[in-house]
Amino acid sequence: MGQSVQKRILLILTMLFLIQVSWAQNKDQTNEDPRYIIDPETGKLSMSIRIWGEVKTPGVKLVPSDADLISILSYVGGPSNMAKLDNIRILRFNDTEGEDRVIIANVEKFLETGDSKFIPKIYPNDTIIVKGTVWRILSTAIPYINLMVTLINGYYLYTKTTT
Repeated sequence: MGQSVQKRILLILTMLFLIQVSWAQNKDQTNEDPRYIIDPETGKLSMSIRIWGEVKTPGVKLVPSDADLISILSYVGGPSNMAKLDNIRILRFNDTEGEDRVIIANVEKFLETGDSKFIPKIYPNDTIIVKGTVWRILSTAIPYINLMVTLINGYYLYTKTTT
């Protein structure tokens, strides 16, 4: 075989090897894969979680693999003033032996007692939902209620002056 044929075969084999490595890496990054990943910024073992609701910066976060719920709340800037800390929901998307798909955490009780039994373990791909208090719901609805009362009052005054 000539040198140009050997170079072509070597080039093809190298390309096939690189494609196979790239394919294997991408395959492991799917949502069904509950594995931990290496954080490209810190080089530490990390996991991806989602946090929604009454926290300072909700969204998808890459957190250390040993992070607990309290640490994660700190990573996102803490709960807002309207957060309901006695009913934080954790949704598990990966099957965890012996645990429900929806877990309730009571951070308020933990803060009162310091007992870690109120703080469940967090796994990769968990979704943490921090609900708002009744005051949060009311504060959202008050401008609309105010507008409705103003419109009704205006209608009442209009009908009273036209009769």
